[in-house]
Amino acid sequence: MKTKFRLVSVALILLMGAFACAFLVSRLEPQFETVDQAYVKAHMDKPGFLLVDVREEEVYNGKAPFEGIPGGHIPGAINFPGSVLGTPEAAASLARAGLTKNTTLILYCNAGLLSGQFAETLVKDFHFRDSMIKTYKAGTLDWSRDPANKLEPEDHELGTRLTPDKK
Repeated sequence: MKTKFRLVSVALILLMGAFACAFLVSRLEPQFETVDQAYVKAHMDKPGFLLVDVREEEVYNGKAPFEGIPGGHIPGAINFPGSVLGTPEAAASLARAGLTKNTTLILYCNAGLLSGQFAETLVKDFHFRDSMIKTYKAGTLDWSRDPANKLEPEDHELGTRLTPDKK
């Protein structure tokens, strides 16, 4: 009877330890708040916030990145391509662009992949606080769905989808 009790006790202790480790590991991973279009509109012009397009410069300036995704950027956004983070002068470039640890950054790309990677790099490699980083996961795909929302420059490529008659 004592042996069975000891086995059950050890099993419970191991199980509780596993849950505790899983919880602690999950807290070590950066936790970014995902924001929607309403949040972006409400905060993009506020002091202490910076809207950042993390796509490459040619996309920011109007070139459609892929079929179905328009080129251009949300008005008021600055461009800081994710590729710059891998360069030796990245820290100085971040500071020059105003991407500082005391500014709340709203990052976006086409649909969220690049902005998520950018956010993780800021936290892991440049020691930004994850609480100061927001990701607009839907990015330009969501923004461009509303005809009232504009993209700059006005002559940006639309990234028109091919239809059967356009093949």
